[in-house]
Amino acid sequence: MEFSTIGHEDSLDEAKLRLQSVEILVVWGEDEILGIVQEKHLNGIGTCGENCELDTLIDPTKELLAKWNPKFIIYTEEGEPISVVDHQQS
Repeated sequence: MEFSTIGHEDSLDEAKLRLQSVEILVVWGEDEILGIVQEKHLNGIGTCGENCELDTLIDPTKELLAKWNPKFIIYTEEGEPISVVDHQQS
């Protein structure tokens, strides 16, 4: 999935603008990834952090994937996201 990043304090209007060029936004908290935002999350009010999908695992092991079965998986390299997988679609 094509993605970009956005801060947890950013508005849904900002997310809407960024989602015009990518499929998904990875939402950063203070120091860590919180979740993702897609177009379906833009109907709420507040910030990206308040509306993001939290059913997301970051760099999970096979055992953790089997146990939690998240909606999304984010893979990172040196702490930066490099790919996002819709685990429910794979």
